[in-house]
Amino acid sequence: MSVLSAPVGAEELEQPQDDIILTISGKVSNHNAEGLVYLDRSMIEAIGLNEVVTHTVYSTKAHQWHGVLMRDLLAYVGAKGETVEVHALDGYQTEIPVHDFYDYDVLLATRQDGRNLSVRRRGPIRIIYPIDHDSSLLDPKYTARFVWQIEKMIVK
Repeated sequence: MSVLSAPVGAEELEQPQDDIILTISGKVSNHNAEGLVYLDRSMIEAIGLNEVVTHTVYSTKAHQWHGVLMRDLLAYVGAKGETVEVHALDGYQTEIPVHDFYDYDVLLATRQDGRNLSVRRRGPIRIIYPIDHDSSLLDPKYTARFVWQIEKMIVK
């Protein structure tokens, strides 16, 4: 039996202990399955919870959002791509340039106003751009990137 070594710098990530809410594939060097990353809510939040208070393009009032910064999530999985293709449960998908996550504090939200996001509340995770902090984010190219009910991401 031969042992295959992981690429230099690659990490074996912990296994989810609860329901998997996000699968990441593509150009990632850290995995917890064959070429894949499976994450549950606690694994995502353990990367480091952040907060932003902002409207969304679909809300009439600002909400308090908690989640992980997308740039921190990408670092956690060892992402090496230029775009992230985001897929929602309803079949919606879009590509987001990775530089967005470094230019802005884009959040992968797990909670809204202190409550865990559920599928019924456009969760279990969703992308939030801090539009109240930068009005240029009201441009339609960004508003199409507000994805809810996210199930998977592919780093390209």
